[in-house]
Amino acid sequence: ELLPFLQEIIDDDDEVLIALAEQLGKGIAWVGGTSFAHTLMGPLEELCNVEEISVRESATDSLKQLAGMMSSDHVARYFCSLITRLTTHDSYTSRISACNLFACALPKVSDSKQDDLLKAYFRLCGDDTPMVRRQAANVLGAVAEVLDDDMMLDELLQVFEKLSRDEQDSVRILAIKNVVALGKLKGGGDWHARIIPIMKTCAEDKSWRVRYMMADNVKHLCEVFHGQTAITTVVPLYMRLLADQEVEVRMIAASRIAAAAAVNPSKEFLETSLLPALEKLTSGSDPSEPSQHVRASLAGSVLSLAPIYGAKLTVDHLIRVFLMLMADDTPEVRLKLISTLSELASVVGIDVMSQSLLPSIKELGKDKQWRVRLAVIECMPVLAQCLGEKDYTAELSPLLGVWLVDPVFSVRDAAASNVKRLAEVLGQPWSEVNIMPKLQELTSNKNYLHRISAMLCAGTLASVVSSSFLEQHHVPLVVKVAEDPVPNVRANAAKTMHVVLKSLAGGTAKDRLLTSLRRLASDPDPDVKYFATKALDDS
Repeated sequence: ELLPFLQEIIDDDDEVLIALAEQLGKGIAWVGGTSFAHTLMGPLEELCNVEEISVRESATDSLKQLAGMMSSDHVARYFCSLITRLTTHDSYTSRISACNLFACALPKVSDSKQDDLLKAYFRLCGDDTPMVRRQAANVLGAVAEVLDDDMMLDELLQVFEKLSRDEQDSVRILAIKNVVALGKLKGGGDWHARIIPIMKTCAEDKSWRVRYMMADNVKHLCEVFHGQTAITTVVPLYMRLLADQEVEVRMIAASRIAAAAAVNPSKEFLETSLLPALEKLTSGSDPSEPSQHVRASLAGSVLSLAPIYGAKLTVDHLIRVFLMLMADDTPEVRLKLISTLSELASVVGIDVMSQSLLPSIKELGKDKQWRVRLAVIECMPVLAQCLGEKDYTAELSPLLGVWLVDPVFSVRDAAASNVKRLAEVLGQPWSEVNIMPKLQELTSNKNYLHRISAMLCAGTLASVVSSSFLEQHHVPLVVKVAEDPVPNVRANAAKTMHVVLKSLAGGTAKDRLLTSLRRLASDPDPDVKYFATKALDDS
């Protein structure tokens, strides 16, 4: 009685239908085991006909679960009959659902049944409705993976060739995905020779969406057509896409440059082919790249080429592209470039960093866009590691004082958090000489926001320095700030005391902090009182 009733409530809300489909896929125990799994297919078949795609997807997922647990005889008898009904249904939504079921049925049936199923699938590949053809193209790779007969694969390839020339770009857009899937099935030259022309057609397609997919999947294509084939076919097609007329295509191609360069890391290709193409995508070229989105995409990926180019070629050529992008007028371009700076720092030496890059980095550290300043802050520990204590202190350490008094809180907060990472890289003695004097100076600043910055910085530093360092520097600092006339500053002093107390073993210094906290616990400001009380409770 239950299953017929469920078939009658298919007009319920979509959320209910999704839940119903999911539960039916787990309902084998309700009907007496796998021998009766086919009885659950009735309501699921009805759900395959509805218009809402999420309901249909849930229904087909459950049907695939059932098929996986059914015997081969039951799949041939019941499941294949269901596929036949769906493929011949008047509603295109039913035919779309049918496309998702072939891959799970084919491995479990006889050769004759496989032929019947493939014929039904091929009819859907030529369906009058573009959305059905699109879904048939979408599952082509999955269907190919379960076929082990060469004749069947040949037929499938012929159908794929037709789909790759479909009049609708929504169908052709899936061709590259299927090129990758089919290319992985066989490694033979003859098989690849039949697929490569389809890939070339996609790279020259009149629709930019199809060309976009080609550029986006260049790494997977190079993995499938590896070796000399990738160098002579995939990479030249990709290079043309770097100069495509559509912004979207150039943008995705620019973000995939490392994948293409890794396939052909020869000096000749990197210098004479790839580098000129990269320079044309910057604002410093003539003519310059008009789209800021393309330049930003290049900025986010160009430094990933540094390990491929190597130290010498990077210094000779790649840094020139880096400096062009660094001087870009668009903040997004500079931001993307700075966020990948660690990749360059790991390849070039200290001398190159000092001579070529540090002046630009220092300028970006004071950039008018606060997000750019924030990105530079995040790079500081990596730069400190590369430059060493002496060079970092001389060149970049003064920026920390600028960031701690920045008008944007996010920058001040990032600078304070960054102090901890710098202390871990450069050591406690460096912090004592270069950080603590700055904090002492900030605690006397007239701007209460700068005094808060000192507390934020002291709090992050407290977790990476010794107990004696805290007793000598932190305790006098926070006790002094705890008497500040501004409640927000006192509240932050209480938070910092909380952190410092966790690292102090005991003694006079700890007693000083506790005395100060007890006084703050009776502060008229509720926030100050709360943080002080919390610190006392945890101590």
